[in-house]
Amino acid sequence: MTPFWTLLGPDFAGKSTALARLRDEHGWQVVSHDDRFLRDYPLVALLRGCWIDDALVWAGKRYTVELVISVMHSVILHQRDELARQTGPGPVIIDSFFYKVLAACDLLGVSHEPTFDYWRSFPQPEGVVYLDVPAEVTWERAGRGVKASAFEHYGPVVSRDGFLRMQSDLRARMLAEIKGLPLTIVDGTASPDSVLAKIVSAVGEAAC
Repeated sequence: MTPFWTLLGPDFAGKSTALARLRDEHGWQVVSHDDRFLRDYPLVALLRGCWIDDALVWAGKRYTVELVISVMHSVILHQRDELARQTGPGPVIIDSFFYKVLAACDLLGVSHEPTFDYWRSFPQPEGVVYLDVPAEVTWERAGRGVKASAFEHYGPVVSRDGFLRMQSDLRARMLAEIKGLPLTIVDGTASPDSVLAKIVSAVGEAAC
C-alpha cells in the first residue's frame, strides 16, 4: 500500500476544507467519506448519509449496537479500499480514518470491540496531523449547536455543556487511540492559508 497520512481533529475543525484545498491546489490524493469526495460511490454516500439519523440515534432501541456499527463499518471499509487504490504521484491523506468514528462511538456508548479491533488491524499511517481547535471555538463554528449532529454532543438535545464535554473527551480519546504514531499538532484557529501551509510542511518533511 502507498504510504499515507491522516488528518485528524474535532468536529468543525476545518478538515474537509483543508482536504479539498490539498486536492485542488496541491494535487494530493484525498480519501474521505465527506460528500464532496463520494460522487463516484453512491452506495457509500447513502450509508454515510443515513448513519446518524437512521442508525446511530436508534442504537439499542430499534437496532442492536452491532447492527448500527455495521453501517459505519461499510464506510470505513470503503476508506481502507480507497487507500489501497491510490497510485498517483502526490501524497495520500485520509480524513480521520477510523480514529474519530471509533472514539466518538465509544464515548456515546455505541461500542462493538470485535469491529473496533478489526479496524485497528488496518494499515496504519506514516503519521497523523492533528488540527487542534478548542471546543469553545468549534461551538461557535457549529452555530452554537445549530449545525451539531447527535454524533457531536452528549445528551438527547444539543446544549453548550453537552457539546463542550463531548468535544473535550473526544480530543483525549482520539489522541489516546493514535498513541505511538508520529504526531504533528497544528493550530486550527490560525488562518486557512497558514493551516494549509503547516499541513503541507508536516507531511512534506515526513515524506522526504
